[in-house]
Amino acid sequence: MVTLAAAFAEVNTPGYGAVMLKTATARRESSPLSRDDWVAGALRQLARDGIDKVLVAPLARQLGVTKGSFYWHFKDRAALLDAMLTEWERTDAEIVSDLHGKSGDAETRLRMVIELSVRQIGGRLETALRDWGRRDVKVRGAIQRIDRRRLSELRSLFGSICASAEEAEARSWLLYSLLTGVHLITSQPVEIDRKKLLLRCLAVLTRPE
Repeated sequence: MVTLAAAFAEVNTPGYGAVMLKTATARRESSPLSRDDWVAGALRQLARDGIDKVLVAPLARQLGVTKGSFYWHFKDRAALLDAMLTEWERTDAEIVSDLHGKSGDAETRLRMVIELSVRQIGGRLETALRDWGRRDVKVRGAIQRIDRRRLSELRSLFGSICASAEEAEARSWLLYSLLTGVHLITSQPVEIDRKKLLLRCLAVLTRPE
């Protein structure tokens, strides 16, 4: 929820967890890179250095292939960027749907959100995607759809805990803001690890009204 952004989103490159980025298949001469390998490599590069560094020639060098491999799968860089965005949205939707289908009460599933969030390494991908969204209207639209989907799931979970819709909304926004923003804070918690900190915050948010 990668942050719920993370939780929901994850992406574990640099996690909703080690899901967003697929590990690129090790290349062998008999197994040329697939379209998915290129997308995974581009997402890793985005997470490391931002969208401006997602360039065809450097990616080809990192993946150990020529640019010809790229043009076998994509018309141009813009097509790769579109594929990255599509993969992020698709994976995020799968993560939210999977969470929705899990058994257990609302508190159990909210703890799953925390677990997914802490699996990611720093939330770098989601941070980079949101930074990209400030400059690109298409990316911004995808972020808005993802935020709506994640918050809708949280409303559903908190709605079974809270007596009023207003309280459920407030708690949903508090948790989403916490999970989305926690990876932007460079300081580490003192006297407690991050997972325990988030679970204690969740315990506050799931107390009866």
